[in-house]
Amino acid sequence: LKLRGEEQETNESMAALGKAGLAAFFAIFAIIALIFNSPTRSLIIMATIPLGLVGIAIGFLTSGKALSFLALIGIIGLAGVQVNAGIMLVEFIDKARLEGMSQVDAVVDAARTRFRPILLTSLTTMGGLFPTAYSLGGSDPVLIPMTLALAWGLASGTFGSLVFIPV
Repeated sequence: LKLRGEEQETNESMAALGKAGLAAFFAIFAIIALIFNSPTRSLIIMATIPLGLVGIAIGFLTSGKALSFLALIGIIGLAGVQVNAGIMLVEFIDKARLEGMSQVDAVVDAARTRFRPILLTSLTTMGGLFPTAYSLGGSDPVLIPMTLALAWGLASGTFGSLVFIPV
């Protein structure tokens, strides 16, 4: 059985998207590993990416929208945005450790110091995405799934990171 036409194009697009997602994942890991010169820190930061999937599931279930190809593109984009909170926290923890703080004190200080800036940057980004995701002021079927995935993924991923990284 050979599939042709639209089905074949869909399969090819999904395969290409899978490769792009894998490439993005490894590129993000490589950049973080180069910055921190530590695979352990990189893995801790990369482990925050799946935390965004919880929000994506909630967002699509509550909105009644279907998870589309364009939403999957948004999820790949989310991976790059999602790691920012982790990078900030790990960077501040490392800086405090270099200044002589104990591990626990450094984690607590970094979490306390970076909580507000991380939360504000995520909230303002979500605030910019939600109007498009929920068609406020117009509707664009191309952008809605991407912005829905980005906004809800960022919402749960940020809160998850603020808990996961310090723990």
